[in-house]
Amino acid sequence: MFLRLQLLLALIVAQPLITTPVSAEGANSPKPDATELLAKADGYRNFKGQSFTFDLKLNSIEPGKDDQIFTLKVEILNPHTSLVIYNEPVSERGKALLMAEKNLWFHSPSSHKPIRITPQQRLLGEAANGDVASTDFSGDYDPEYLGAETVDAIPCHVLELKAKADSLATYDKLKLWLRADDFKPYKADFFAASGKLLKTAYYKRYEKQPGQGNKEQLTSIQIINPLAEGKQTLMEYSNFKVVELPASRFSANALKRL
Repeated sequence: MFLRLQLLLALIVAQPLITTPVSAEGANSPKPDATELLAKADGYRNFKGQSFTFDLKLNSIEPGKDDQIFTLKVEILNPHTSLVIYNEPVSERGKALLMAEKNLWFHSPSSHKPIRITPQQRLLGEAANGDVASTDFSGDYDPEYLGAETVDAIPCHVLELKAKADSLATYDKLKLWLRADDFKPYKADFFAASGKLLKTAYYKRYEKQPGQGNKEQLTSIQIINPLAEGKQTLMEYSNFKVVELPASRFSANALKRL
């Protein structure tokens, strides 16, 4: 009897341990903090706590039509204050957008005073005014962590962003995919208040900025119209500079002096 018991115990010990596969983060790992993830993602789109400028090229592509190209100079004072100045084409030169706190203003050399507009209005192609004037999701949206997902063979964190009350958010809601390894934005779906998908953006390229300590910065976005095949807008960023900008430049009255 004693010999049988020893043999039984030996068999039990020799059995391989059977485990259930878990996610890369582990079954008992705490849920990632959505606010922290979004702040890391925004770090690739701006220079937190510092004012800066950049050049932006918009290229609107539509099958059967000539490309439309705008070049803009963008000045960012803080996440809620920015100035967009039109450079090209010549017919648009002198026009400007001003985002100041909860207002968005449009100025044209042919008008006597700036007019208030909405972030949702299209600037060119699939790019809305708010897509250009804002470089910060954290200031306009409350994030919620939805989980992990693999997109195009890339492991991602998935966030749902909902517009904050009384913010100047361009969209009611968006779904944002961040690369799991470095938290760079990879893809975003933008939704109307009705729940309709308005467009999808792919964050295509990041480049190190030699003059800014080799900080990696988002430099290319592709925006696709889900309802019109081949219709898209490319946003190309360049010449980033961290500079001191006077607050007095960012007022509706100052637009007249541009």
